[in-house]
Amino acid sequence: MASLLKLEQDVQGKVDSFRARIAQEAEDLVSTFFPQTLSELDSWVQELCLQDLSIIRSVPAPETPVSPDTAGDGPNRDRLPLQTQSSIKVLALPGGEGQLLRSNQHLVELIQHVKPEIELLREKCNTVRMWVQLLLPKAEDGNNFGVSIQEDTADQLWTVESTAASYLRRFSTYYNTQAKLVSKTVKYPQVEDYRRTVAEVNEKEYQSVRQILLHVRNQYATLHDVTLKNIEKIETPRSTNTDNLYRGPFSTPLSFRSWLSCSGSWKAGS
Repeated sequence: MASLLKLEQDVQGKVDSFRARIAQEAEDLVSTFFPQTLSELDSWVQELCLQDLSIIRSVPAPETPVSPDTAGDGPNRDRLPLQTQSSIKVLALPGGEGQLLRSNQHLVELIQHVKPEIELLREKCNTVRMWVQLLLPKAEDGNNFGVSIQEDTADQLWTVESTAASYLRRFSTYYNTQAKLVSKTVKYPQVEDYRRTVAEVNEKEYQSVRQILLHVRNQYATLHDVTLKNIEKIETPRSTNTDNLYRGPFSTPLSFRSWLSCSGSWKAGS
């Protein structure tokens, strides 16, 4: 029969050190980091409840050279509203014009602030999930209710990580869609619907980014709540045999067979 696998003492020490570090980090995350981040994100979400989305619906366009008949009162003249901007002659990008169409800076700044929060959620969930998985006991028959709670918690953490990854991928989709639409507005400046579509896409993206931030906040709240409610089963998935024994009035453990015989005697005596 093959002998049991044994690790060298220094290797085992490194593994034990890693397990202890992960456990300490995970416990700090659940007890301190999750509720603190939840409070911060909740305040941020409330600040994003804008009633006026006109700054979000802006349509980018390259600056046209100023001519005497369009200069107006100089650089301090009023900007034309969106409805009348469709009549402005917009220079096409191809042909070496060197014009730069700026992105929607309000959305760019918002996305740049939200992305680190999503990446942070993924990283912290990975640490807590590793902690739960390292607490899984060896496979045995029976008494696996606590083990199933550990597995369900690890699965939930993995789902949060996967969802966060999909949030990060969707940002590139927005930029790609926006680039195609803006290219249409440059190529066909006389078509007002392209410009309106750009404005609608910008507004939709703003609402989507805010919704993502809501989801990130809710994930912190859910993970904190679920972990605390099941912390006993997560840390000690299987109870010892002594814990399952009936204890009499003098705290003397009785075996299940002895308990049955005593129970039968009591019933017979009654």
